[in-house]
Amino acid sequence: MTIDADVKRIAREFGVDAALIQAVVIAEGDILRAVQCSLPTIATREEALRVTCRSAAHALSDYVKANAGPAFVAFWGNRWAPVGAANDPVNLNKNWPKNVRKGWLGV
Repeated sequence: MTIDADVKRIAREFGVDAALIQAVVIAEGDILRAVQCSLPTIATREEALRVTCRSAAHALSDYVKANAGPAFVAFWGNRWAPVGAANDPVNLNKNWPKNVRKGWLGV
């Protein structure tokens, strides 16, 4: 699948997978018209792509929270605040996953 330049650019801005957005664009046929069904004030393809990317970002976050919240926090913690990191001399990173789970998921 070829990914349109505008899809690549806007997906990157929203931190979503450009291939996912391009697949939506293809599935919809006319992304502007598809978005206008819910948001009739959207006037350009660029605006429609931004709405699509924002929607995807929110849906991905909601899905992760609902289906894999604790596993995601552990996965991210290994990248963001790894135990034993040189910049963590008193080993505070060991508490990071628990603190984030409690703050985000309440568990």
